[in-house]
Amino acid sequence: MITIENNRTNPLTGLGILKDLESFNINDIDEAIQELEDKIGKPYFGNGWEEKLKVLYSLKKFAEKKRLATEIFRLKEQLVERLTAIHGKHKAWVEVANIVNDLQAEGKGREFVRDGLMIELERLENGLTVFDLINADDIHALSSEIGIDPDTLYRGVAEIIATRKSEVIE
Repeated sequence: MITIENNRTNPLTGLGILKDLESFNINDIDEAIQELEDKIGKPYFGNGWEEKLKVLYSLKKFAEKKRLATEIFRLKEQLVERLTAIHGKHKAWVEVANIVNDLQAEGKGREFVRDGLMIELERLENGLTVFDLINADDIHALSSEIGIDPDTLYRGVAEIIATRKSEVIE
């Protein structure tokens, strides 16, 4: 619980609190806000308490932004991990950066970016097939290994996957 003492709060004090936000829990901040809102006009009055309330609102906003930034970072790392198996580390980071840039270009906020990354991760986890892992070099190597035309091999694998997907849908 954040204790609210009767002392002067100024912008520099507020900045110090923001830097030490790691020690605060969002629930503690909410409780402190509720306590002040309930008591303002009753036992507490004056500009000092309103300033404390403004600092707490700033803390809450900062904590929410930080929580979202942490979630987005974790989702990006998970996406890179999944895409590294497909494309390699460098291309995976480039692809994730492009996804994030496209989501940010929508201009709908951090929640939108987080939700978009979650959807992309879910799509990768649910929709990734062996066929997605095979690139053109793999098909050429396999086709020369077994003595089949690469286009024939590609069409055969695509047909098998399409058949399996249609069986799952039915």
